[in-house]
Amino acid sequence: MRGELDALLKQQQKEATEKASLLQQEQALTSRWQATIAGLNIDLTPKDDIPGWLNAQQEHEQRLYQHQQRLAWQAQQQECQQQLQQLQQEQAQRSAALAAELAAFALSLPAAEQAAGWLAQREDETRGWQAKQNELIALQEQLQQLTPLLESLPETDLAAEPAPLDGWRQVHDDCLALQSQWQTLGQQESQQQAQLKESEAQFSAALAASPFADQQAFLAALLDEETRRRLERLKQTLESTLQQNQALAMRAREALDSHRQQPPAETDISQPLERVQEQLQQLTTLLRENSARQGEIRQQLKQNAENQQRQQSLRQQMERAAQEVEDWGWLNALIGSREGDKFRKFAQGLTLDNLVWLANHQLNRLHGRYLLQRKASDALELEVVDTWQADAVRDTRTLSGGESFLVSLALALALSDLVSHKTRIDSLFLDEGFGTLDSETLDTALDALDALNASGKIIGVISHVEAMKERIPVQIKVKKINGLGYSRLDKLSPSNKFPLRTCLQASPPRERSRRCPGSAFTINLDIARICMISLKSLL
Repeated sequence: MRGELDALLKQQQKEATEKASLLQQEQALTSRWQATIAGLNIDLTPKDDIPGWLNAQQEHEQRLYQHQQRLAWQAQQQECQQQLQQLQQEQAQRSAALAAELAAFALSLPAAEQAAGWLAQREDETRGWQAKQNELIALQEQLQQLTPLLESLPETDLAAEPAPLDGWRQVHDDCLALQSQWQTLGQQESQQQAQLKESEAQFSAALAASPFADQQAFLAALLDEETRRRLERLKQTLESTLQQNQALAMRAREALDSHRQQPPAETDISQPLERVQEQLQQLTTLLRENSARQGEIRQQLKQNAENQQRQQSLRQQMERAAQEVEDWGWLNALIGSREGDKFRKFAQGLTLDNLVWLANHQLNRLHGRYLLQRKASDALELEVVDTWQADAVRDTRTLSGGESFLVSLALALALSDLVSHKTRIDSLFLDEGFGTLDSETLDTALDALDALNASGKIIGVISHVEAMKERIPVQIKVKKINGLGYSRLDKLSPSNKFPLRTCLQASPPRERSRRCPGSAFTINLDIARICMISLKSLL
């Protein structure tokens, strides 16, 4: 892209050099022109400079070109007038023949501008006559259906049955009205048929007297609507062209008369014609050269404009590229690094933000005093906000044992909620952690565990705190018995009067099972293991 810009700058410098050269050539041509004028003994006033004279010559050439166009238009106009006269004659002949044929039907030929309305009126009359015919046929059918019904009516006592008599009288009146209407329509049909026969006879007589052989030839000779409109448009175009040519010819004659009456002051009519023609030839050649050079300059200016547009397009591309570079730079500053750990930390930060939000929700349920938030630095570290101390920010290492337990419990619950979309976690085991709690904090923690148990989760607590025995209804006590590696499990609950005893023994790998004395069943253990979650390690 930079190379294209350098090329455009070089091209602009080249065009500036050519422009200076053209100015020098123009000055040289001006000097030659002054020398030529001096040889012609023409005294130029200060206003008669070369550019003005060139403009005058261009105007004369334009007038000459316009005059030639007028002559060509006049020839074309004469040809069009001849065609128009021929078409008008043909149209007059066809109009006369058509008027004669229409006169036989007692109709007159309308004017050209009224032809469409006249044809539409005739079509409406035809459709009206057809509708009357259809109505007449329908009335005839209805009359034929009602006539047998009227004849079959019995003669009854009018006084005995007044209501049916009124109904039959209405039907009879309707029949009479329909019969009268049918007679009227029949008369109209007869009149129209007579008119149709008379019109057909007149048309046949007019067709026999016309130069047309038959009706098909007459219909074929009629102009269609498209041809008629095209001829009208051609007529209007020719009339408009004629008016323009007449106006141009009048202006040309006026200019010619003015030029003859007042010839230019700088013209020396005493010079021989050969000398004037030679000078005119030289000036014409010079004018053509200047015109050609002017065309070259215009082409160069056009090329320069195209180059400027191309340069503008390149600038826009550079701006878009700079915007993309800025976007990628911002993304690189956000997650880019050589080792690739920056994006990993960014993704972990998003997960940590979600975990903090879930942990704060659990903290609100456990104790409404503390909130967790990320540190302002890029490190994945947490800090505690104490809402009871005007939102004071504390480090997690400054928390007491009970506070650390609550925060750890909230983080553990939040972690279980975070992974619950993949695996359902319904059990939670707590190993120790209660020995450092005071009574108030212990009650708060146990209330939170009771709430979790009420929500459907199984809570297991491993502790040596005696105060918790009162709050935990179901307990499994591990008691050591005689012998190395032997323990006994007792399950105590309010519903069990007798404890369920189970013997546990840490057996060597070769000894798969062993029955303990006094136990109800045997548990096979290779190695006794208890998997627990260290909550404090999350801080």
